[in-house]
Amino acid sequence: MKINERKNQKISKNDGIMLVRTIRRSDRPHIAALQTESWQDSYADVLPESYLTDQLAEDLKRYWGTVQIKPEDIVMVAEAAEVIGFIAIWCRPEPFIDNLHVKPSQRSRGIGSMLMASAARQMIQQGHNTAYLWVVESNTEAIRLYQRLGGNCTDRNLKDLFGHAVPNIKIEWSDISTLLNSL
Repeated sequence: MKINERKNQKISKNDGIMLVRTIRRSDRPHIAALQTESWQDSYADVLPESYLTDQLAEDLKRYWGTVQIKPEDIVMVAEAAEVIGFIAIWCRPEPFIDNLHVKPSQRSRGIGSMLMASAARQMIQQGHNTAYLWVVESNTEAIRLYQRLGGNCTDRNLKDLFGHAVPNIKIEWSDISTLLNSL
C-alpha cells in the first residue's frame, strides 16, 4: 500500500482509494452501526449476549446522535465506498482516545494504524504531545496494535460500558510522536 500524505489518503491496488477525513454530521449513524458491529465481534466474551443483540445498537445510535463534538476534539473516519473505520479523541484538555473501530471485515489492513497516525498528526498540530486510552483487557489484538504503535500499559481498572463493569487496561503515549515513528 502507498500513502499519499498530502491528501491524507491511502491507496491500494486491491481496495481502491481510502480517504481519512473529519467526521460529518451525516456520518454519525454509520459510525454508530460500525461501532455496534465492532463491539458485537470483539466483546462477546465480556458483555451479555442479550445486551449486544437487543440494546447496544440503540444505545450507540442515541450516543452518537447526541454527543457534542467540540472544535478541539478529533473525530475522523476512514472511508472507501463506505465508512470502514473511525477514531474519536476528546481533547478536554488532555487527549483521550475514546474510540478506534474498524469494520471487522476490514481489520488487519492497516486502517487502525492509519487512523491513529492521522489523529496523532492532528494532535501534534494542536500542541498536544501525550495521549491515552482505555481498552478492554480481553481485546488482545487491539492491545498489540497500541503497543506496536508505541503505547505503554500503565494501569488496570474496571470501566463502565453502558452499565456493564468491564476490566480495562490504560495505554499511554508520553510522546505521541513515537506513534508516528513506529509506523
